[in-house]
Amino acid sequence: MKVYVIKIAVRGVSPMVWRRLRIAAGTSLAALHFIIQIIQGWGDDHLHQFHIYGKNYGITYDGGIGFPDNPFRVVIDDF
Repeated sequence: MKVYVIKIAVRGVSPMVWRRLRIAAGTSLAALHFIIQIIQGWGDDHLHQFHIYGKNYGITYDGGIGFPDNPFRVVIDDF
């Protein structure tokens, strides 16, 4: 199974808060969002988006920002 090692850091906090994790290549961006919530101990209380290579990805909500790609179908190996 192909796996990526990624480092996730929270911007704008001091000291720096970060996690390094291994993610399967077939992990969707939506699943990655939930994984981040768990490893950081967060409660999924805020909207989110990923900014990857100049493009934004996220889950579209009524009255919120719309995204052209479905984050449940975009996987880590797509990049």
